[in-house]
Amino acid sequence: MAMKQKMYDAILEILSREPSFFEARRQLQLKCPEILKSVNEKTLKSMQAQYYVRRMRRNHHHHYSRDTREKYYKLYKKAKLKNEKHVIVRLAYKNDISPCLLARIILEEYYWNDVAHDRERGEGRGTLPAGFMTDCIRDIAKLPNPDLAEEIYETIVLDNFYGPAIDSIKKTCGVEYELFLKAYCKRENMCFIDEDQMREEGYDKTPDIRLKIPVLIKNRVVNWIESKASFGDPINHQQYMTDQFLPYKNRFGPGAVIYWFGYVEELGDNEETDILLLHTFPTSSEIVHLRDVYKKEEESIEKLKLEVLEHNSNDNNSELFEKKQDKLLTYVDLFFDSDDEIGAKKLENINLDCT
Repeated sequence: MAMKQKMYDAILEILSREPSFFEARRQLQLKCPEILKSVNEKTLKSMQAQYYVRRMRRNHHHHYSRDTREKYYKLYKKAKLKNEKHVIVRLAYKNDISPCLLARIILEEYYWNDVAHDRERGEGRGTLPAGFMTDCIRDIAKLPNPDLAEEIYETIVLDNFYGPAIDSIKKTCGVEYELFLKAYCKRENMCFIDEDQMREEGYDKTPDIRLKIPVLIKNRVVNWIESKASFGDPINHQQYMTDQFLPYKNRFGPGAVIYWFGYVEELGDNEETDILLLHTFPTSSEIVHLRDVYKKEEESIEKLKLEVLEHNSNDNNSELFEKKQDKLLTYVDLFFDSDDEIGAKKLENINLDCT
């Protein structure tokens, strides 16, 4: 759905206060029950996840400072000496940080302090091999410390916004809706190539769908379509505009973006960008193909020809006849340029038929 900015702000005010979607949904039910009737669950989850990720990025420098990292690790080791369980998860909720992000910090500190303590380290993350931490978190069997491996696995299961499990879900969801988009395009007999084919042809910017023959959607020209399995909020949309949508427009012309979980309605009011925002694939009645326009023009010109022929046998309303004949003589075929040899011959034949 396309929701007003005012409604979006009201929903986000509640979602931003709660660490879990279950509790946020309960608060919405108590304070704004009408919202749950009009906004689906996927939209609400997407809105909460986007806000949470932005908040974690905003506070990233605080959690990853040298002093803070060492403090987290000392608290973790102190709790483990007492044989406590669920330490990382409890520390994460207490310090308002993603469990998976805190697990990564604890793991890095573990390697620097207990495994690679003789290596030189600098401020922040140090100089562990690229991708090393990510591999360890994705495959906890590689960790030499069973207790730490168990704690990290727990964060992967319980974290609603970060970690390898969430990354897999996001990727799968994105692929799923791209398949939906292709299926819809095929159903509407659109001629297109996908981003894999575009990469093979050497394009540096690749929307999900590039139409070989443009269409009109809601009376707007569309040359490409991008699928987003998320909610289109103002901050993310502006980033997408800079990184993706405007480069697509500069290369391929006007296009459309489908935010499958909805978007803020005011974002779609700016027609100057030549980018149409949608929350679902358009219906057949909202799509106009070039072949349909051509067919309509052909039918119109054939009708005019018949009327001109009828006039030859019935010399009535000569003024109306002259107007129709002028329209025939100035008709230009949509598929041919009048300077083209084939187009010129076709126009010549039409003129001959009118005499």
